[in-house]
Amino acid sequence: MLTRVTDTIIEELIDATCGDTRSRHFFLHALHGLVRVAKAEQLQEMRMDVELATGEVSQPEGCDTDSREAT
Repeated sequence: MLTRVTDTIIEELIDATCGDTRSRHFFLHALHGLVRVAKAEQLQEMRMDVELATGEVSQPEGCDTDSREAT
């Protein structure tokens, strides 16, 4: 079975810090949840970067990208 690097690191952190079964279970799920959130944020940032690079980001109404006038 293939193991992700994050799974290994999470297991090592839990082994080093948690003694009882309840704490281990709690931190295992909390850390896996944190990894999922981080992946989702990274994916969203990548999508925004692609939109910026391809010019697909729409400008807010009334915003002129070439405008140099003081507001």
